[in-house]
Order: sequence, then C-alpha cells, then structure tokens
Amino acid sequence: MQYTHLHFHTEYSLLDGANRVKDIAKRIRELGMNAVAITDHGNMFGAIDFYKTMKKEGIKPIIGIEAYVHNGEVGEKDKHFHLCLYAKDEVGYKNLMYLSSQSFLNFYYQPRIPKSLLKKYSEGLVCSSACLAGEIDFHLRNGQYQKAKEVALEYREIFGDDFYIEIMRHGIAEQKKIDDDLIQLSKETGIKLIATNDTHYTFKEDGEAHEVFMCIGTGKLWDDPKRLRHSVQEFYIKSPEEMYKIFADIPEAVENTNEIAEKCNLELDLGNPTPPNFKFTIEYSKEIGLELPEPENRFSFANDGVLFEYQCREGLKKRLESVPNEQHEIYRKRLEFEIEIINNMRFPGYMLIVWDFVRASKEMNIPIGPGRGSAAGSLVAYALEITDIDPLKYDLLFERFLNPARKSMPDIDMDFAQNRRQEIIKYVQNRYGSNNVAQVITFNSLLAKGVIRDVARVFGLTPQEGDKFAKLIPNKLGITLDEAYKLEPKIEEKIQEDEKYKRVWKTAKALEGLKRNTGIHAAGVVISNDELWNKTPLYISKDGNLTTQYSLNFLEDVDLIKFDFLGLKTLDVIDEAVKLVQRDRGIEIDWNSIDVDSASEVYEMMSAGKTIGMFQVESSGMQELNKRFKPSNFEDIIALLALYRPGPMDSGMLDDFVERKHGRKRIYYPFDEVEFPEQLKEILEPTYGVIVYQEQVMQIVQKIGGFSLGEADLVRRAMGKKKFEEMKLYKSKFIEGAKQQNLDENKAEKLFDLIEKFAGYGFNKSHSAAYAMITFRTAYLKANYPAQFLASLLSTEMENTDKIALYIHEAEQMNIGILPPDIQKSDKGFAVVKKRKKEYILFGLGAIKGVGESAVEAILEARKDGKFQSLEDFLNRVDTQKVNKQTLESLIKVGAFSSFGYSRRTLLENIETIVQFGQTISKIQKSVENSLFGDDDEFLQNSQRLELPHLEEYPTRKLLQLEKEVINYYISGHPLDEYREEIEKYKKHITKIKDIPKLRNWQEAVLVVVFELGDIKISKKSGNRYAPAKILDKTGEYSTTLFANQIDGYEKLPEKMREGAIGVKIQVKISIDEVSGEERRDIFIREFFSIDEIPEKSQNLKKGRKEVGKREVKEEKPQENREIPRCNIVIDRPISVEKLQNLIDIAKHSKGERELYIDVILHSKRYRVDTKLKVHSSFERDIRERG
Repeated sequence: MQYTHLHFHTEYSLLDGANRVKDIAKRIRELGMNAVAITDHGNMFGAIDFYKTMKKEGIKPIIGIEAYVHNGEVGEKDKHFHLCLYAKDEVGYKNLMYLSSQSFLNFYYQPRIPKSLLKKYSEGLVCSSACLAGEIDFHLRNGQYQKAKEVALEYREIFGDDFYIEIMRHGIAEQKKIDDDLIQLSKETGIKLIATNDTHYTFKEDGEAHEVFMCIGTGKLWDDPKRLRHSVQEFYIKSPEEMYKIFADIPEAVENTNEIAEKCNLELDLGNPTPPNFKFTIEYSKEIGLELPEPENRFSFANDGVLFEYQCREGLKKRLESVPNEQHEIYRKRLEFEIEIINNMRFPGYMLIVWDFVRASKEMNIPIGPGRGSAAGSLVAYALEITDIDPLKYDLLFERFLNPARKSMPDIDMDFAQNRRQEIIKYVQNRYGSNNVAQVITFNSLLAKGVIRDVARVFGLTPQEGDKFAKLIPNKLGITLDEAYKLEPKIEEKIQEDEKYKRVWKTAKALEGLKRNTGIHAAGVVISNDELWNKTPLYISKDGNLTTQYSLNFLEDVDLIKFDFLGLKTLDVIDEAVKLVQRDRGIEIDWNSIDVDSASEVYEMMSAGKTIGMFQVESSGMQELNKRFKPSNFEDIIALLALYRPGPMDSGMLDDFVERKHGRKRIYYPFDEVEFPEQLKEILEPTYGVIVYQEQVMQIVQKIGGFSLGEADLVRRAMGKKKFEEMKLYKSKFIEGAKQQNLDENKAEKLFDLIEKFAGYGFNKSHSAAYAMITFRTAYLKANYPAQFLASLLSTEMENTDKIALYIHEAEQMNIGILPPDIQKSDKGFAVVKKRKKEYILFGLGAIKGVGESAVEAILEARKDGKFQSLEDFLNRVDTQKVNKQTLESLIKVGAFSSFGYSRRTLLENIETIVQFGQTISKIQKSVENSLFGDDDEFLQNSQRLELPHLEEYPTRKLLQLEKEVINYYISGHPLDEYREEIEKYKKHITKIKDIPKLRNWQEAVLVVVFELGDIKISKKSGNRYAPAKILDKTGEYSTTLFANQIDGYEKLPEKMREGAIGVKIQVKISIDEVSGEERRDIFIREFFSIDEIPEKSQNLKKGRKEVGKREVKEEKPQENREIPRCNIVIDRPISVEKLQNLIDIAKHSKGERELYIDVILHSKRYRVDTKLKVHSSFERDIRERG
C-alpha cells in the first residue's frame, strides 16, 4: 500500500510550516512511503536541503511549490489563488526556479505568478489545483460550478495530462461542501483526482503548537477570537493506511499520487561546482591587442588563460620594480609555478573576476584592504594587485591558498571600506547584469530563549513573566531547551509549580529551532555569467536587495561560488586620515613607497603600548602585550596578531615567544640537544623556535619529511580531520624522509607528534600578514599624523559615544586640543584646524545629538556662499524646515554659535523668538520670490531684525552639563578640572576609568569621579529603591546600578560634593556571557567619600583574583613541551548563529582532552565562548578545513 504526500509544507514555509526537513525524512521512512513532495508557500527556500536529505534516506524527493497565481499581468495587484507545481525533470526544475524568481522580482505584496507567465514556462511541470484557496475550489465554494469547470479545462490546456484536481478531507465544513463537486468535475472533464493532505506539522499532537507558531507569525494572542485558527487538527503526516481509509470511496485518488511520483524523476548533479569564466575576456584582450585561441567564444577557459597569464606577467613587472634584480628570477619562477597550477585547475576565470572588481574599486577610489586570508600567500594575487603583500618577502605559501594536490574552489575574501561596500556590489551588478549577481540569504531560527519569550507572549504571559522564564535558560551558545532543563533545576520547579509555564515549555519544545524569518549574509555575494535563476531561485529581501533563495550551505551544490565582500570600518578610517593629511599638510601618502621595517616611530609607539585606535591592537590586553613584546619590525606585528589568541596565550606559547625574543629565555628548538636538521632551525628561527604558523608546520613536513608543499597541506588537513588511516601513511612517509636528513626514527616520530600537537594552535600567516599591514598603516598614521588620524577615527565612530570619549581622551594625552563645534568652520565629521601653528581637532556637526544629516547638509550648503555674518544671516540662509528648533537648541547647547557674540543662556532662553524669526524670514522669502525684490538679498536682510537681550552666561558647571547632553562629552572643560591639584596630590592611590578593564575579578579600586544618578525606581518584588547611575572622569565613563543602601549613602553626601567630585570605592565583577563569549565587567559602588579621604580608603583594598566564574587562570611560567590544555577556534569574519551551532555539533563528536573555546572577532572586539566540550587536539584544523 503506497501513497505519496504531494501537498507538503516544511519549515521553509516561514512561521507556518512546522515540519523540520530531517523529521520529514524520518517520519516518511517510518510510514513506509517511497516519495514525498515539498510545496512551500510561494518559495523554494528549502528545495536543495529537502532534496539532499530525502536522497540520503532513500526517499524520492519531488521538488515543488505552492505558488500564488493570478489572472493579471506582471506588476498588477489582483486576487491570487494557490496552485501546486512539481518539477518532472531538469527542464521543469529550471522553469520552477524561473517562475519562483519572477514572482518575487515583479510583485510587492506576495510572490505572485501571472497565468500568462505560467503558460509560457509550463514545460516539465506537473500541476495540481491546491487547497480551498485554489481557483477551482474558490469558484465551487461560491456556487460557480461552470466557472470552476472552465478554470479546470484552462489548466488542462496548459499542462495536458499533467494537471490534476486535488481533493482534501480534513473534516472542514467548506471542504465537505465541495467534495461531491470535485468528484463530479473530475468525471466530467476526465481530469484525474489526487487525494492530498495539507501537511503543516509532523504528528497529530503538534496541532496546538502549530497554531501557536502561526500566532507568533501574525503577532496574535492565543485568546484573540480574530486570530487564524484551525477548526481541526488534521494537518499532520498521515500514513498510507489513513489516506486510503479517508478516501475509501475513491481509492484511485490516493493511487494517482503515486502516478505523479512516477512522473517526477528530477536528478540533480550536486556538489560539483564548475570554475567560472570571466565574462569580459574578449573586450579586455582587444584593448591590449591579445590574440585569443577562441576569439568568438564568450566563455572559454582557453581565452581566460591567455588574458590571465598576460595580466599576471605584466603585473609582476610592476611589482619587481621594488625588488632587487638578483631576486627577479625567483619571483618569475614562483609566478609561473602558480600560473600553471591555476590554469590546470581551470581557475583563471575566477582570478580575473576578482581582479576586475578589485581594479574597479581602486578606479572608483573605494578603499580596499591589502589582503585577507590565505590569498595573501599567492604571488599571482600580488601581481594582479588583488593583494598588497609580497608573499616571498614574508615566506607565505601558495599551497595554503590553492593546493594542487586537493581540488577545491578558491576562496578570496576582500575587505572594502564599510561605508562604500554597497558601491562595489552595485558595480558588479551593473557589470554582470542585475539578475546575475545576488547577495546570499540567511534564515533566523526560534532559539531557546527566543522561543520561550514568543510562546509566553502568545499564551498571554506578561513580558516580564516571559523574560524571567527565558532568563532561567543558561547563557550558553546554541543551548537547547533539553540541555537547559538538565543544567538548571529551577526550570523544572517553575514548570511543576504553575500549569501555564508547563504549557509554555511543552509548546516551545515543539517549535524550537524552526525557521522564523530571512536575513542577508553579512558578506556573501554570488556572481554568474548567466541569469541566476538557472541555478538558484531568487528572492527580494525586505530592504529591496536581490538575494538567492538557497542559503550558503547549498550554493556550491548548485554550481555557484560565493565571493565575500566584507565591510571593514578601519579602511574608512585610513582613507579619511589620508585625505586629511593631503588637505592639511599637502602630503600624499603612498603606502607602497613606505618601508614597513624602517619606520622606527611606529615601533616606538607600539612598544610604549600607545596603541589606542590601531587596528586589532587597541584593547587593554594588547596595550600591555605591546609593552612586553616591544615589536621592532613588521614580522613582529605579524607574530603579535597570530599569538594574541586564547590557544597560544593559555598554552604558554605567547610567553615563550616574548621571553625568547628578549633573551630572557633560551631559544629552544626540538631535539637541539643532539644533531638535528639545519632546515628545522631555518624554519623556526624567525619565531625563536616556537611553532606559530600553519605554514611552519607545512614547511617542516616538506623539508624534513620530503613531502611537496601540496602534500604537506594535506597532512595538516588530515591532522585536523582525524583521518587516522591517512595519518599512519603520512607518518611513515615522514619518518622515512626524516631519515634522509640524518634524524633517527625515534626522534622523527617524536617530531611528527610534536607537529600534530602544536599544529592545532598554528595560525594562518598569510592572513596575519595581511592584517598586520592594516595594523601598520594605522600605527604609521597615528605616529606621524596623530591629529588627522584621531579626527578620522572620531568621524568614523560618531555613533559610538564610548569610542568618542576614548579617542578624545587619547587626543588630549597626545597634547592635541579638541575644539567645540563651530557653525562657521565645522564639517559633518571631525576635522583638523591650525591655531598658532598648533593642530587641533574640530568637533563635527554630525556628532551632535539632535542635529540630523539633512540639517548638516543644509548648513554646509548655505555656507558655500561664505561665512554667516550674524545669527539673522544664518536664519536667512539655511532651510529652517531642516534646521528646526531641536537642531538650533543642540547647536546652542554645544556653543556652535559662539562667533555671533551671544551667550548660550541668551540664545536658549530666547529660543522661541529665534525660531519664530526664522519662520518669518522663510515666509518673507517665499512671498517675495516672484516679486521685483525676488533677487534682492539686502531687502531680505533689512526686512526683519532679531533683537535679543544679552543675558549673563551660565555657570561653568551648567555649560558643561549642556555639552554633555548633546555630545556626551565635556568639550570646553571638565567638572574635575577644579580638583586638579587634589587629584594630582593623591594620584598614586587613584584608578582611572580607562584602567577598569585591567582590574581583576573582585578587585577593589578607588576613583575620583563625577557621579550621575538616574531616576530612582521601586522594585515590585522587594519594594526597595534602585537606580541606574554613571561614574565619569576625564578618561571615560562607566554605568552601574545603585541599590537602596548605596542610594542612602549618596543622598547623605553634602550637596556641594554631589555636584562636584566624589571619591568612590568600586569592586569589579567579571563574568563571561557564554552566548556571545564576551568578557563583561560590572562594577559595584561600595562606598562614597570626599577626596581628602582617599589615602585612608585606599588602604587594604581587595586584590581580587584572575578568575572568572569557576574557571581559574593559573599564573604559572611557561614550560617547554608541556601539554596544551585547550583548543581554540578563532572566527574573524561575520558568522550566523546557525553556523556556530553546526560547529558545536561537530565538536560533540570529536572526543579528546582539550577544552574547546571559540573566539569570535567582530569590529576588532574579541568575544569568547566556553563550550564546556573537550575535543581532540587536531579539532581546530578540522574546522579550518571545513571552512
């Protein structure tokens, strides 16, 4: 007894389908069915996921869609009907992708397909009439049998015998009403019936959870009488026996489903991506006079190879201008070696595509990074100016980028200035065609805490109740509800004590992990030489961007290669600083002409720990490390970035490196107590005997074991993937090769084991070198042009008030003054001005709260005609619709109108008069626009005069408060300035706010601060008072919460002290958020006191301990060759929660003794995740190989 489900909604019917793809396969197999269809609402999001999963389980997948069809033309808004379409073969599959794409591209309401388009692209498709929302059912429900018959005959005309009439029996009244009509219609027209079940969830008992799921999607409450609800619970995966029983009177309708399954025999060739061709080879070749072997062939590997080789060799000639002549032949041989491999692997087209958009970005003056990832190891990439790192100079390996011994697609990630990234994506879209380039879709899921909150809301719990329940779930990345239940006993208590929480928990478990909505991958872009809908259906995101319907994991399956266009804010900073240097100093910085090793001022500044603002070395930990490390050349920066990771830090590798570098510890090479191969010293000498880079592992395997570098890369990968059989072979070959180097078998075996142990912590030197170049450039700018560099940092971080405070403090530390905004001089961003031959940073108008972008543009536009002569002139010339009352108030508070001679008090207390004057001027301008005075500025200026009384200025403290209110910073002074002498007197006892990150867990410290107390609130639970608060000094600010006792203590202080400087004793509590991995420092106010009491209060402060939660960081000196206790994965690019969870799932199957930590680096910040898992020593490499 066989039956095929043909009306089937998976989890990709977002917030409606509750069938997980993996659960579908399991259930279909359990019920003994051989085939099943996917017909998600209006999309093909899950087609490849579904196809692969069903194939893996031996089930025939039928790729389909429940489309929305309407009778109008493209773009028209009209009533639409449901219609199911199924792909019989590859032609049908491509037509399905095209129709699905067009439904999104041409409609704004729902993805709808006009019938005219359906007729045109019906080949290879089977069609069925769908549910009650189908056109035939619609007419039957309205008593229009003849019209329903006409529609049925129309579809048969389009699809012939591949059109079927669906009949459903869920027990719904409207279905019963048309049941006989459907059977009669089938008999009269000869169109076959198929019995379907509108499947939305897996088991019958999931019905309630599914309705909750729909409530989440529609924002409705469970008790809302108007919510979408099912009158029956019959939308689960039914067995063949159930379907034959339900349709006992028409068994042929059940059997006909198998007929469709027999017709649908789509076989997809997945997982064999074809290297792309370059679309413009012919045009470029004609420009430079190249003869092509296939001049008429638009897409040709042979043609691509000719252009590719030409560009590489010409590019190398340019690069060799800065290389000594005696080395030229080495470079040429390396280039030819790489060219041969790239040609043999058929990747010249790929390299040309990247070359083309990198070249375009430079022509468009879009800042681009010097390189990223393993591509920096390619001389071809350097010759093509894709990268700006000389791989031979820094001993970078091509095989780390592209291994001739292992066929895999190349992966070149590019960093672009963040604020111009979309421009280069737009260029690529225009270049290849708007339908040939798309960003990559992502899917957000209902994760543990989120699903609890969502379900609690649907069942009517208050937001506070839902949030409190959700917070019982431990902060652990990717945690499931089942795991949370085991880890947190309070969850069980909550469920047992209250039925409503039990219901929330049960329902949340049923919905956990289902897909909620779509998003866009942070960097991924796919480029195709023909329309993308031939490989993936397309989708329009909420913000109007074209994306793939298939997510990242399935793109290579359908022959698409992802290019990563990453936005890096630091490139904006560098670009802006270079422009300021050009404008202010008349100096044009050419990065290629700067010797990175001879810039002593850079290394002096870094060695002093003055790294605030520098790329990837800004953190307090990096500041301290730079002081210890004392980098003296570019190789040191490369090593610094590679070693500042939890693995090397926790294992002692970092400490070993520093101590050896400065001669405080003997440089130790493996087995140097006896004779050892000189090659080993040659490889490890630059890093003082410490294995720092993956490339060193490969070189040891190559030079000691006799492997090629391609084979050595395979060894490195095999170590990570725990391919033990392969490892045995590699180990044997390594030992034999080592013997040829006069290393005995026992030592060779130990060396191989040592490589395996340290390889897990080796970092990709190519990536480290590329990012070290960005670090160097920021350091160079700061060391040589500090005002311009800090101004560019401030402009780039205008939305980040913490960063603004940090960089202004840094400017002051470097003796660079900060000037308040000036309506006559300030630009949108921060700028550098000279006063008496000294450079100052001038505050930008765009950084003032309440002054929007349109207001700034209006002011700058008006100022093109010259400086404002007076406040009246300003109001006369600016657009007062954009420069409104709020804008004026903000400008006044920060002192931007000081050049007009009014006190801030005068202007603020007469703001209504000023606004009224501006409005009057605007009216007069409009009224005389077409009169004989229309062009008479003098008439306009004399038509109204602004008369304001001159009021005495506010006290200094009030002015500072006004500034803080609108720019979150004290610009013309600081409340602590008047306490300068006392602070200086007790400075050895005082900790600055900027140094709080250096304090240990539970350590106490004394600070002198300005104290800001927020609104006092009453706790509903305890009835006690609490309030948010801030402490501020000249180095920054910190937020905290005061509770009843602290509030009492604060209120007892004299009013003068509360308004001035206060001494506070704080205690730091460090915790790690295991979801984000971020180390968080909370401070608690232990005591308030006067400044004079500081020496007394500084006695017997608690020292704290290097401990976070239950994990202690032991302070022990590094030991040579000791066991490494941890495994660390560093992710330095945008990553989805789903991908992180996949990583965790893989880790669960990797048994070993190393504690697994994951470090995610975003926007130069490091977030640590303690997974609580123990993995094999080679797990890190395994993950790198998986990408």
